[in-house]
Amino acid sequence: MRYLSRMSRQLDQVAGRSKIALAAPYYDDRVVEAGLAVRPEDRVTPWRYKPLIVEAMRGVVPAASLTRDTKANGSGDVEPGLRRHRAELLALWDDSRLGALGLVDAPALREACTRPLPPELQFGVLDQVVACEVWLRSLQSVTVPT
Repeated sequence: MRYLSRMSRQLDQVAGRSKIALAAPYYDDRVVEAGLAVRPEDRVTPWRYKPLIVEAMRGVVPAASLTRDTKANGSGDVEPGLRRHRAELLALWDDSRLGALGLVDAPALREACTRPLPPELQFGVLDQVVACEVWLRSLQSVTVPT
């Protein structure tokens, strides 16, 4: 909760600068407090997937979504996307701004993008590094008033 709520707060701050509204209702203090007020055996069970959320969302979301038994994290999209955009990713690390600043090992990133991602690489890490690289490159086109 602490890690993801902190990340949500940072995303909200970034989105707010562009006047984009971000909602993260699961990290609302009252929602967290309500969840923690429920006995552990009523909120977690090996026989049902997220029973507390299912009951809270009944009548709010489509009934079919309440019967899920897995979490869709998008990891199945990573490898096909990596293959489809491999040339673009490799080009990022050829002339990496982050690498020039000594913040990443650009040759190691380039090598990692030439094959399937290793299982020990935490899901989303490459996304975050790419986002930082693209953001840093976008600053080149910004005119700063003197």
